Amino acid sequence: MSEHLHAAVTENRKLTTLQVVQTSSDLIRIEYFLLPDTDPGKNSNYVAIWQNYDKIPYDQEPNHTQAIEGNSQHGAVNFNVALEQNNYIVGYAVGPELGTKPAQKYGNMCSTAFIPRIGTTLSLLASNEASASVPSEDFQYFFSNLTVGTPGFGSVPVRYEVPPGCLPKNNGAWIGIYRGPASYTEKPEKVFEIPTNDRSAWVGINSKFLAGKEYTAALFLSGYSATAPLQTRMAATVPFVAP
Repeated sequence: MSEHLHAAVTENRKLTTLQVVQTSSDLIRIEYFLLPDTDPGKNSNYVAIWQNYDKIPYDQEPNHTQAIEGNSQHGAVNFNVALEQNNYIVGYAVGPELGTKPAQKYGNMCSTAFIPRIGTTLSLLASNEASASVPSEDFQYFFSNLTVGTPGFGSVPVRYEVPPGCLPKNNGAWIGIYRGPASYTEKPEKVFEIPTNDRSAWVGINSKFLAGKEYTAALFLSGYSATAPLQTRMAATVPFVAP
């Protein structure tokens, strides 16, 4: 899977993504590709891994977490594993652990990669060949995302999607509408709280859109406030033009 796929590609959407680049009986190496201008170290991004799950178990402590340091939008992390015995799910969080219920502790997890255990044939090979690994076609990925429908006069339909098990309303997830590109510092023109815990749904966002102007919808996994939302936990963006 090439880097340009992870940078943003469907309908000009930009996504926070993961790619499994190496597996062996005792190692998983993950590369991450983040949104433009994000500062993962400053914004307390981290990666976590759980064993024997194919989706994030939001009520279970991970086997290991690793903080992302620095301000690069591309990097890699390694996890020591026992891949001949266990499946693993790796998740990338665009913000810190959440500490106040009803928010989920790992509610900022936006993207995942599932790595199944090495199969029987490969287990036999592993005893003789150090290169035994999981075939790349067996990896399963999920990236939080947004889709914009056909904008109408003063309204735009937006579909969000977050990981299975995520409770967006409890976590304070929200969608921001920006004139021009999304920003970590410029205030959005419209702030919309995701109203339910549905992991995927269409919502209608009303605003005074200027005809023919470019806008961007951005998905944030937590930090909602009607007046001063946290803009550091952005997971995905999608542009659109007002009619």
